[in-house]
Amino acid sequence: MKRGKKPAGPANVDSGQWKHVLKCEEEPVLTLDLRWPRLPDENAALRRISRYYQRFADQWKARWEAALYARACAALAEARENSRPFQPWQAQLVYTVTYNENGLLSLFSDAYEYTGGAHGMTVRCADAWDLTDGSPRSLSSFFPPRSRWRRQVLEAVRTQIAARLATGESVYFDDWEKKAETEFDPGRFYLTQEGVTVFYPLYTLAPYVEGMPAFTIPWPLPPELPKEEPPEQSSDQKKQ
Repeated sequence: MKRGKKPAGPANVDSGQWKHVLKCEEEPVLTLDLRWPRLPDENAALRRISRYYQRFADQWKARWEAALYARACAALAEARENSRPFQPWQAQLVYTVTYNENGLLSLFSDAYEYTGGAHGMTVRCADAWDLTDGSPRSLSSFFPPRSRWRRQVLEAVRTQIAARLATGESVYFDDWEKKAETEFDPGRFYLTQEGVTVFYPLYTLAPYVEGMPAFTIPWPLPPELPKEEPPEQSSDQKKQ
């Protein structure tokens, strides 16, 4: 949120939805179920955000109707050749709103693919938006200017993992401490009532059963405080 702008109110978030079953030689091979956020056509900021998620859903739909569908047809053919039953594949896009106040909207979207086997795979993308102008907010913008925000985040991640290991609450890979730093991406975060939450993809820090490890850092700055964003530091720059 830029200085001099009054915080926007909460956004009214609705859902777009599209379902379809793709068949190969009259046999269902892939079920698609997509849900994405839609915002009212009230101003340019909300329209900008809504268009972003429409394009986001369209991209997943195109991927699944082309590449994933072709793979599903090939899997069906292989199953028939080997006289094995074929279980239709699934692809699903869902979203969860995690914060919607103080002129900010944050949510994450999960794209899930099941292609046989014990379980599917999920890819998570997350965003934080300034509702006054429809611009995305960076992780660094929620920390004081010129602060060593990256180091603060990684210290919080390490502290929380150590605490979870000590209580037996979670299981992590032996090299979690190294991976917590090398796999950290400042684009993987969302907002909650408690603060800023960073997360890691499946299998980066822990086994599948642990899901996507997430770590919340209490608000470094009040979320309602209008402020200029400090320059974002890319992942290939020198770590703070």
